Amino acid sequence: MKELKVGIIGSGFVAEHHVYGYTLLPNVKIVGISALHKDKPMQLKKKFDLDFEWYKDYGDLLKKELDAVSICLPNYLHKNVAIDALTSGAHALIEKPLALNAEEGNEMLDAENSSNRRIFYCENNMFAPCFKKAKEVIEEGGIGEIYMANGREQHSGPHSSWFYKKDKAGGGALLDLGIHDIACLVWYVDCDVEEVFCQMRTVKPNREEFGECEVEDNAVGVIYFENGAQVVIEESWTKPGGYDMGFELFGIDGQISVSPTFNNQISVYSEKGYGYAVEKASSTRGWTFPVPNESWTFGYPQEIRAFMDAITEKNDIASDGKFGLKILQIADSMYKSAQSGKKEEVIY
Repeated sequence: MKELKVGIIGSGFVAEHHVYGYTLLPNVKIVGISALHKDKPMQLKKKFDLDFEWYKDYGDLLKKELDAVSICLPNYLHKNVAIDALTSGAHALIEKPLALNAEEGNEMLDAENSSNRRIFYCENNMFAPCFKKAKEVIEEGGIGEIYMANGREQHSGPHSSWFYKKDKAGGGALLDLGIHDIACLVWYVDCDVEEVFCQMRTVKPNREEFGECEVEDNAVGVIYFENGAQVVIEESWTKPGGYDMGFELFGIDGQISVSPTFNNQISVYSEKGYGYAVEKASSTRGWTFPVPNESWTFGYPQEIRAFMDAITEKNDIASDGKFGLKILQIADSMYKSAQSGKKEEVIY
């Protein structure tokens, strides 16, 4: 089996999930991590007992004849870094959203087409065990045709200042969280979206150490599918108590309720608190619902394996660059709707 050489650009929260996923694969070697500062890459090196180099300039990392690169960076950097990675001869694993907007996404797909390399769109929820099982039930006819659904993804807000800046993030809760729900619901319903309607607001404009919130921190949207299905999504950066997400799917022959958070796999009551329960949980006192092996539960190592298999076996994968662009086009239309105050057609 050919050894795949990979690099990681960025060293924040999601980069650690990528490192973990790569360490589970015997045919993958992490050559290096590029980040502006050395501290976090060295922490990851020690935590996972790895031997790789730190590169301040990601261009130096791309010179190492890599097979693939994980791009774990703020949204405004996705386009240029992805194009550079593809041009260098590496496949590009790009964290959500694909780019700031669909215009940038189209440029990235043009680069993919001319490079003979592939973009893998990192929609981890499509690989999460509980969400994947829901998809299997749907494909086996368990609930019949879906006519209505809802999705939610909510927490108290990101822990990096760039998320709150329009020029760096492109959008707020919808582009950060709603992009997940849109992707999974398109995957579940399995047909194109015709129209959307969306309303947004900023509930907490002052984010203390992160400064002004220049983007929406709450969004509610309705997605209208070609088959007549109507889907509601609810996204929030102002919900306390830790990360919460899930879907309710209604078909003519049944229904599915699925969530990896706030469930009864394990519940803990603690007077003093303890280490870690789940992303964005500010306290572990009182009742908490810790998520076992968070990375695995949310599908990160499974998506990494799927993408590496797609490279070696040259097989198709649902979560590719075209899929990422489609989801971004739907999101763009929802932002347009929030501005116009009316339904908007999705332009692909």
